[in-house]
Amino acid sequence: MRRLRPHLPLLFDVAVAAAGLGLLVLLVVAHGPAIIRAGDPVTWVLAGAVVLAELVPIKIGRGTGEVAPSTTFTFALLLHSGVTAAAVAQGLGLIIRDGLDETSVTRCAFRVARQTLALGAAGAVLYVTHLTGDLRFDWVGLGAYIAAGTVYFLLSSGISIAERLLAGRDRLRDELSPDLLSDAATEAILVGLAPLAVIALERSPLAIVLLAVPLLAVHSAGRHASIHERLAHHDSLTGLPNRVLFGDCIRQAITTYGEGPVAVTAVMLIDLDRFKEINDTLGHHEGDEVLRKVASRLRETLREGDTVGRLGGDEFAILLPSVRDAEAAIAVARKLCDAVSVPIDLDGVTLEIGASIGIACHPQHGDDVETLMQRADVAMYQAKERKSGVCCYTADEDDNTLMRLTLAGGLRHAIDADELAIHYQPQVDVATGRPLGAEALLRWRHPEHGLMPPAEFIPIAEQTGLIVPLTMHVLDAALLQVSVWREDGLDLTVSVNLSPRVLAEPDLPQRIAGLCRKRHVSPRALVVEITESMIVADPDRALPVAEQLSRMGVTVSLDDFGTGFSALDLLKRLPASEVKIDRSFVLGMLDDTRDLAIVRYTTGLARELGMRVVAEGVETSALHDCLVELGCDVGQGYLYGRPMPAPDFTRWAREHVHVRHRTALAAR
Repeated sequence: MRRLRPHLPLLFDVAVAAAGLGLLVLLVVAHGPAIIRAGDPVTWVLAGAVVLAELVPIKIGRGTGEVAPSTTFTFALLLHSGVTAAAVAQGLGLIIRDGLDETSVTRCAFRVARQTLALGAAGAVLYVTHLTGDLRFDWVGLGAYIAAGTVYFLLSSGISIAERLLAGRDRLRDELSPDLLSDAATEAILVGLAPLAVIALERSPLAIVLLAVPLLAVHSAGRHASIHERLAHHDSLTGLPNRVLFGDCIRQAITTYGEGPVAVTAVMLIDLDRFKEINDTLGHHEGDEVLRKVASRLRETLREGDTVGRLGGDEFAILLPSVRDAEAAIAVARKLCDAVSVPIDLDGVTLEIGASIGIACHPQHGDDVETLMQRADVAMYQAKERKSGVCCYTADEDDNTLMRLTLAGGLRHAIDADELAIHYQPQVDVATGRPLGAEALLRWRHPEHGLMPPAEFIPIAEQTGLIVPLTMHVLDAALLQVSVWREDGLDLTVSVNLSPRVLAEPDLPQRIAGLCRKRHVSPRALVVEITESMIVADPDRALPVAEQLSRMGVTVSLDDFGTGFSALDLLKRLPASEVKIDRSFVLGMLDDTRDLAIVRYTTGLARELGMRVVAEGVETSALHDCLVELGCDVGQGYLYGRPMPAPDFTRWAREHVHVRHRTALAAR
């Protein structure tokens, strides 16, 4: 039995074809000559209408489901002239249509046989009830006609469904869908018009013209339904399959997996890099044009059998139903990255975007649509984080993602449950050793993982959008601490790092002003640290916010100076009054003349521009002495103090506020 199973679809097709075509031959031999001799004009008109109507099928639902208006004339012919005339006309119409569509001979033979069997069964019902050639509209006649139409639909649809199920192309649950009911309703309308067609044509063959009106209405309704169906399952902007239809395509590929030399089925999710900046800067119209161009490039790069979908926003999806292995899928993904990365010209403006692609493969990474999509999504975020362009799913990444999701949920709770702690690292006057302020550094007192540094949860806050409430929490706590220091006689500033997401908030200056009023602290006590990359990423939104903060009296500090590529230009454009030299240059300046030159150059340039210079990473007395010689203003590093809780920092500040730095060093 197991050996026969792969051959069942072929055996079924052969059995249907043999039975149907055999029945058609018997009918033609038995009744064909009599029909020709009769020369009934109604029969010929109806036969011609069957053939013509077969050429304009009505699409029903998604996929390949359709019915033809020829059903009306076929059943009219069945009622008026019998099953032979109906089967021959229907068969001739199918042969002409399949010939125009270049359908294979075997496929055409199967379709003709299926319709012949269905018509034969319906004709048998009419023959038993003596309804053929003697149309009656009593209860018996009406019941017989309904029974004949039902048998015709069930047998025709049943043969098609059985064929697909045996071939493994569909599942029974998918076949017994609303589309089947839609097909049945349309067929019922077409079959219901047949008796009216017989009555009209028996009076005058010219009545065929009047019958065209209701059939055109049915055809138009079917066309509009097909358009509505397409809109419901395709993206209106690009014309690509949407999330629902793309999921169905994956399901179909999984169902047919194993037929032929298929190694894996690959699902890819694509997220465009830097698209948000383009959309925000140039507007949604230009952003839409970029999406259309990207969709076109993706289609052109792939094979004919592959599927491109748009899931929403700037996220696309790719289905490779048959690919050799994961490495081959990765190779395709890299081609897609290259295609997307080619600069796009929009009205003379050259735009460069990139793509991050995550890949999941069936059957290695999942056996259903939801799992494959979720794991491709995990891989895509890994590609974004690594800036690698392409990443294939691994179980380790999923473990990390699960941990990130857990931490994201816990972070929401931590903001409200006072699990967040702020440590303060001293910033001192390099020349005197006097404390000037502190940088506020966030820690998370996690109930399971202990005290977590920001590097472990800030990226999660960025991805989930929690970075804004998190930063406002830090700002509020830091300003409260400043007010406490002021009450203790400590005139100190506090520095807080801002993320790109926070700096892009247009109401940030107003919110900071509100916090300063709430804590009774001057905005001059606050230093906000921003990086040059934040400004470069979105200057139109970030610069106005920075300018408003500066006008309020907040000190704007350019952090990690020298690690980017636009620092000199930013020194001219950014309303910054402080430059913070990255610790990597400070730590290496005694051993590397290039690091020393960068620190000396930055210090001199900033002082010429009237800006204060802060050096990070001061860990030894030798580094401190070198900074004094270079004329650096402020130092921060382990030499002066590590990040510490507020009470410890307050004690440290009291001890050092009146002590010169060299005395402090001797006491360490």
